Amino acid sequence: MSAFSASDFNSKRYSSSRPSYPSEFYKIVDEYHEGDRKVLVDVGCGPGTATLQIAEKLKTFDRIIGSDLSATMIKTANAIREDSPDKYKNVSFEISPSDSFEFLGADSADKQKIDMITAVECVHWFDFDKFQRSVHANLRKDGTIAIWGYADPIFPDYPEFDDLMNDVPYGKETLGPYWEQPGRSRLRNMLKDFTLDPKRFHHIQLSYFHATDVRDLEKLRQHKEKLLLIRKQITLLEFAEYVRTWSAYHQWKQDPKNKDKQDVADWFIEESLRRRPELTVNTKIEVVWNTFYKLGKRI
Repeated sequence: MSAFSASDFNSKRYSSSRPSYPSEFYKIVDEYHEGDRKVLVDVGCGPGTATLQIAEKLKTFDRIIGSDLSATMIKTANAIREDSPDKYKNVSFEISPSDSFEFLGADSADKQKIDMITAVECVHWFDFDKFQRSVHANLRKDGTIAIWGYADPIFPDYPEFDDLMNDVPYGKETLGPYWEQPGRSRLRNMLKDFTLDPKRFHHIQLSYFHATDVRDLEKLRQHKEKLLLIRKQITLLEFAEYVRTWSAYHQWKQDPKNKDKQDVADWFIEESLRRRPELTVNTKIEVVWNTFYKLGKRI
């Protein structure tokens, strides 16, 4: 996570290149939540991607606060919000660690005053037990904790690219050695080892979706729960920009021994075109990500 906090991390590229979350998923969260909608806190908000979508796509909350430890990310989030002040008039951002809600003030922090807490594409960095204890201390009774995220995309129409989609992020000669651990391994495992405590939360709902399932209708039918399905039409150039938002890419670029090496994102494009010469850098290709979500209500 230190890469995201670095002052030279390109948070604007991160904001523009990362996938967004479908309206259908926000309907799942809306249907799950019960009761008041006064305060929502989006923990680990980064540049505000999910926070601002929440403001647009969830039924209205009086107040929505995004919090993140990275001042770089919060600066970007505030700049995006300020571009549409009327649209996001109920949204604000705070620099804060994931397990602290002190920004609410002494009268509200740890006083069970929050109606919903979200944590999107960030929990793999957290001390999860400490985080959920803090969530429990701040959510009202039956308030919602909603955790979701994504990892490891594929091009479903091009199975011959599957090994490339693994080699770019995890190859020994590419970005593999540059991921911060154990965070990345936790994310790849879709937080399956991070369990909401049944002594603190009830009506727990879990979903784990593997992107390769889109190639098999029978596997899709086997999912009994509603899915978080993140799919996007993207060019090879745009996917390369997405690669450049990865923390491992940032660390790779900072390593002096890579100074004279071909850029990993450029190598991805070159290798893709070598495999499928009929493609161009501007050909639109569908991308699908592995996804997960966890929902719970405070006891």
